[in-house]
Amino acid sequence: MATPTKVAAVEEITNDFKDSTAAVLTEYRGLTVAQLKELRVSLGQETKFSVVKNTLTGIAAKE
Repeated sequence: MATPTKVAAVEEITNDFKDSTAAVLTEYRGLTVAQLKELRVSLGQETKFSVVKNTLTGIAAKE
């Protein structure tokens, strides 16, 4: 059974997909904190960077 928190997360991810012109899904494990910070800065102000569960992302992508 889906919890309200997970339902809300899927809705947010779904809206992000609908509102975006592109999406890049990647593996971030193995990056240091400094490397993650550098990545976020290099993406710019207009880009949203999120760490989300694969299962929730898959559900949102289907919607």
